[in-house]
Amino acid sequence: MSVGESGAGRMVVTVRGELDLATADRLWTELEPLLLPRAVVVLDGAGITFMDSSGLRVLLQAGKRAAADGAAFRLVAPQPAVRRVLELAGTGGHLETWDSVPAALGS
Repeated sequence: MSVGESGAGRMVVTVRGELDLATADRLWTELEPLLLPRAVVVLDGAGITFMDSSGLRVLLQAGKRAAADGAAFRLVAPQPAVRRVLELAGTGGHLETWDSVPAALGS
């Protein structure tokens, strides 16, 4: 997991590997302080190979916190297995997904 700043309150968090019970709390610890008013936090999910309900909880929690605090939380390029979990959970109206980091940062 890595965090990089893209200027003007825009942060990119890159996650690789599994987002599950063992890693979800660590991700939330990284995300929570970034979700400030007017911030744009982009989670680059291209490297997430597996996600369970613990990972889903963190993504939804980040989206909810961002909306409540006037920030934006955007998930980029989830892999097919991750996209399937998102679809089965019905997250369409609760989580923004984007095709690329530049697109997510540009809006």
